[in-house]
Amino acid sequence: MEFIFEKGNIISIYGASGTGKTNIGLELCQEIQPSLFISTEGKSYSSRVEKLRLKKDILFIESSNVFELLYALSKTTDLHVKLIVVDTVNKFYKLYRNKKDIELPLILLKSIADAGVKVVMLWQMSGNNRVSGEKFMRNFSDDIMRLSKGIIIGYSRYCKFKINDNGVIGCL
Repeated sequence: MEFIFEKGNIISIYGASGTGKTNIGLELCQEIQPSLFISTEGKSYSSRVEKLRLKKDILFIESSNVFELLYALSKTTDLHVKLIVVDTVNKFYKLYRNKKDIELPLILLKSIADAGVKVVMLWQMSGNNRVSGEKFMRNFSDDIMRLSKGIIIGYSRYCKFKINDNGVIGCL
């Protein structure tokens, strides 16, 4: 966990599909509680939650559009959480290419992080091996990490990890 938050409170993690972004987000929720996990990817995380038998102090919310995401983020002050994970923060921007679909959630997340809440934003990559909304990611993140086949790569540092039925083992 110290590896992830070494450089600040608002962290971006990106990687190709299947590299473990969701698993890392869930593991961080397990480590830092109370926490909020917001999925824009539907219920794809739910089977992992059942396998991991996560602690009870994690709230899960699904957002099927940018308005639901903004609403969920606007209610976080009432929840008194220590961590928010958004999986994936750029989904609606990737689908519709509307600048406000990425800017408004990022502005809210930045203000939440400035208030002392740790924020992890998981980012999808597009078919050309680039992050959809990369400029936004760079402007709104204290640190950016890439996942690649069992390795978390940060600026001038890296760490190996493994995912098994008990969660993520490694340098979080």
